[in-house]
Amino acid sequence: MTLDNKSLCQEKPVLPNEEHRFRSIVLVGPPGAGKGTQGKLLSHIPGIFHISSGDMFRELDEESELGQLFHQYATQGDFVPDDITIKTWQHYIKNKIEMNYYKPDSDLLILDGIPRSISQAELLSPYVHVLKVLFMVCDDREVMFKRIRGRAVKEKRRDDANEYVARYRWDEYKNKTEPLIDHYPQELIRIIDADNIPADVLLQILSAIVPIQKQCFSPPHF
Repeated sequence: MTLDNKSLCQEKPVLPNEEHRFRSIVLVGPPGAGKGTQGKLLSHIPGIFHISSGDMFRELDEESELGQLFHQYATQGDFVPDDITIKTWQHYIKNKIEMNYYKPDSDLLILDGIPRSISQAELLSPYVHVLKVLFMVCDDREVMFKRIRGRAVKEKRRDDANEYVARYRWDEYKNKTEPLIDHYPQELIRIIDADNIPADVLLQILSAIVPIQKQCFSPPHF
């Protein structure tokens, strides 16, 4: 089975109309693999729009019911329930389109931390057209825990600094997120060696997504 790039490129996504879907790349990898780091680097490239589930939730009003609910789950290290996650994502991306930050006709969407499970992937499928799944592999679990603790100190994220929470999130990833690799068609999967330095990891990612950008989008105008 081969990937028909022409058919993939013809879709022009619009929200909330489900007839057209956002052309997307999914970043999958365990906590500490560097998804957020790579997402931020990619977000500076014209024609790419990066959505991090963490940033999405952190933009919630802390006084709102949803904001308080997220804080409760985050403190415990739990994933936010799928229906709440997808609803938050829908509002978030619609807001970014209205503010002209994300332009679906010209921007490739990078999904980082969402979907986090097969059920989330199924709930998102009416809205996103996944062109590639980048599976960031980092085999040394202790290295990842060290990265998580370093990030927690740098970004003052107390929940990440908790050793129990970090290890619980690892188990949640193995049980709920990693099965995504078998959920998507295997021709969409690209293995990324995340044990390398960030610049090397970025080169691997760019080698996967630049051809998609060229095939599916016109060059951005400056």
